[in-house]
Amino acid sequence: MKRLGTWMALSALALGCGDSSSSSQRAELAFAAMVGAEPFVCGQEYSDLGADGASLVLSDFRFYVQDIELKNDAGEWVPLKLDENEFQNGDVALLDFENKCGDLGTEEMNERVVGTVPAGQYDGLRFKMGVPFERNHANHSTEPSPLNLTQMFWNWQGGYKFLRIDSGQFSTNDWRMHLGSTGCEGDAQAGGVTSCANPNRVEVEWDTFDADTDTVVADYAALVDGANLGDDQAADVGCMAKPTDTDCGPLFQNLGLPFGDQPGGTQSFFSAE
Repeated sequence: MKRLGTWMALSALALGCGDSSSSSQRAELAFAAMVGAEPFVCGQEYSDLGADGASLVLSDFRFYVQDIELKNDAGEWVPLKLDENEFQNGDVALLDFENKCGDLGTEEMNERVVGTVPAGQYDGLRFKMGVPFERNHANHSTEPSPLNLTQMFWNWQGGYKFLRIDSGQFSTNDWRMHLGSTGCEGDAQAGGVTSCANPNRVEVEWDTFDADTDTVVADYAALVDGANLGDDQAADVGCMAKPTDTDCGPLFQNLGLPFGDQPGGTQSFFSAE
């Protein structure tokens, strides 16, 4: 498997060869967070970011993934059945690259997703960054891990923060990216949230992803490309996914999401290398 150093792999997919007599085989996706050519390290300063070449000390880097599927040799997309552990439950997994260098993180880290698929050969990968609608608006105080984290939850109507990347706890330059659903409607006393105008789930797909040689990277530098990080234009510090927050425009484009009257661009936050 191709290595990018010891930090390698937001999603270097390792599929066991499996026993030909077995009906299923193990699958493991290893994850890493990058900032350009450098690995993300909680509390480290990174420079030359965004349109204005800003410097930021990053203190958080976490996101949820859902609906992970592998493409078999018949061209069919097959769901990855996730193991149950503190970072995975049902069809949701949390990737956590911070180690509580700031005040709001956790010491435990998670850089992989593990599960099973039917025995076979696989040459494609797709997933969404997000939490499924039905679970996104549940009561986080009663949900199992990893959906019980207060730091990854907005409110009952908005649901979870699908992506959280923070800076600013170690310097005066504070800039945050929190992504989740917006424009959600419903009544807490009458069935809860029924719809969200802006689901904001990022779809990622590689039809020719090679499990033996490819790796997937989540790159913060690519996420903020074109954003003016030194001149916050809205009331929020950075982008909090509000449709009126003009600071979000370039980031949404880089996530492949529509923003305002602009259609979604080509997502560049995740890449296969």
